Amino acid sequence: MTGPHKRGGGEIMEVQAVWKKNYQVEVKARQFRVPIDEAPEFHGEDTGMMPTELFLCSLASCFCLALVFIARKKRIEVKDMIVNVKGKKDLKNFIFSSLIVKVESSLSPDTLGEIIPLAKRYCFVSNTVSKSCPIEYVIQPRTDINEQE
Repeated sequence: MTGPHKRGGGEIMEVQAVWKKNYQVEVKARQFRVPIDEAPEFHGEDTGMMPTELFLCSLASCFCLALVFIARKKRIEVKDMIVNVKGKKDLKNFIFSSLIVKVESSLSPDTLGEIIPLAKRYCFVSNTVSKSCPIEYVIQPRTDINEQE
């Protein structure tokens, strides 16, 4: 069974990874399937994202949705929101030693500065990861979009 279900007073989320061949895996969550592979330099065939990329995608997408959620709660109109995540790999210990979350939007830096701390409370991924790996949140002003408020 994949997807959310209740157990012991909380919601349990479950996903499944099925090995296909070489370094290829298909991950399943609810009705969705995502191909995962390693890059050629890691002996893969590059038929999907690497697990480490998917991890960074999880952080970026979760935080982006949390930002939009908070903005909407505060009745702030969001025309655009981009979250970029960079992870510094510690290849000796097979971990990310640091993560940087950069937020870009035509919202003013003051508005972003107001919603980022609130959004951090609603991002399951960053809340989980930050217990063992520091996450830095950076506002990256957009220069190619008209000011929005």
